[in-house]
Amino acid sequence: MPISGPVVHRQLIEAYANAQTRLEQERQRISSSKGERENLEDHRGDALVELAEHYLPELSVEAIRETWSEVRSSVADVLMRKEDHRRRVRESLADANRKREQLEAELMAINIELDAAREAEQEIADQVEQRLRESDEFVRLSDRAAVAEAALERAEANLQEIDQDAARKLPAYDDSALFRYLYDERFGTEQYTKRGFARRADRWLAKFINYQQARKSYEFLKQTPEKMREIIASDRQAFDTVMNELERHRDDVARKLGLEAKISARQHLEAKREAQLQVLNEVTESTHGIERELTELDDSRGPYYREAISIFRGMLEKTDSRELRERAKETPELTDDQIVARLVGVELEIDELEKTVESRRDSLVHMQAMMDALGQVIQRFRALQFDSSRSQFVGTLDVLDDLYRARDVSDVNGLWERIRSAQRWGPTAAEKITQAATHPMTQVLINAMAHAAGGAMQAHARRAGQRRGRNRNRMMWDSDDSSSGDHRRRR
Repeated sequence: MPISGPVVHRQLIEAYANAQTRLEQERQRISSSKGERENLEDHRGDALVELAEHYLPELSVEAIRETWSEVRSSVADVLMRKEDHRRRVRESLADANRKREQLEAELMAINIELDAAREAEQEIADQVEQRLRESDEFVRLSDRAAVAEAALERAEANLQEIDQDAARKLPAYDDSALFRYLYDERFGTEQYTKRGFARRADRWLAKFINYQQARKSYEFLKQTPEKMREIIASDRQAFDTVMNELERHRDDVARKLGLEAKISARQHLEAKREAQLQVLNEVTESTHGIERELTELDDSRGPYYREAISIFRGMLEKTDSRELRERAKETPELTDDQIVARLVGVELEIDELEKTVESRRDSLVHMQAMMDALGQVIQRFRALQFDSSRSQFVGTLDVLDDLYRARDVSDVNGLWERIRSAQRWGPTAAEKITQAATHPMTQVLINAMAHAAGGAMQAHARRAGQRRGRNRNRMMWDSDDSSSGDHRRRR
């Protein structure tokens, strides 16, 4: 059973929200690891103070503790600024998420309104087509247009054939010196003026190369394409006359039934949706930026952490553990050996914890990349209007299961390819796609003519309407180019 576009859209949004939740949980685990690190750093600091008391007997414990408190205050200040920054970023992320959710809800509402407008437009368009098909005059004109289209198609095909024939054969005549001589002398016409021997020689030459037949073929190839173009131009004028009448009938009926108003309402909603989608994409990109900033703040190698480490290392610069081990070996007492051993043990625990935090940080970055990729999938989904109720997906598509199995960004990108492959348009897809390329009024005319024309003429009638639509589009493009050129000249 097919799955509608809005259902898949909601599944993608739900998956994105779940990804944000998992990302926040991973951040909490990193924060918990940082708490363990702080405890270990406290133990390390205590050991360093105890060791300093042992090695520096000329300094009072009170003086050493005052120095150590001063350093801790500096580090605490860095951490305080970092936490304040994180708080502000979290507030920004919460605001951005609220705004994004509001915009998504508004987009869904617009989609529902747009689907209703499309249905209303299609309903009126069907009524217009029905009225036209029931009009005897419209049926008669449709048959005339179909006949004119068939004649035009034959004439254009014949012109193309004779043009190709001329392009292939005319060079042989122009390259023949004997033929060109007689033709340029106007031999065989009233303009030929030679007498006596020259006339007899030309007559012999003409017979030798079968000039009379060659001249007829040559002039046929030279003159026929232009004559056919004149005939085609006349046929097109007659075709346009019939099409003008057909369009007048269509416009009268459309005006009475209010089709143009429905088209305008639908176009207004499409423009509104595009504007909403642009704003939503901007907010989504902003949200991704804030998420990345928050991830960077949780990075153990981030700027705040490096600053704190720099201060801490400055204080420990003269108390490296390797130096402390060497000094401890040189003394007979066991106290300093025990303190150094305890300090080394704490440092080993810190190293193990660092590996754990690094692993979690890698997981956080990976999850962030996966969420960004999913956000891009949602943006593409909306950009192609797959969230419309007109959009359907084959029943085997399981977005949530695919995302549950996804392990990296390539899996998420693969999901997008499966979504595209599974997407189908509704029962009126052919007409909807045609409407995307032509004006709705043109599509109404095409459909009505195709149904109104009798029997074998239906295909010709449809192509007649399509030809008219193409001509209209070319006129619009030519008008735009002309206006651009005038504008450039005025400038």
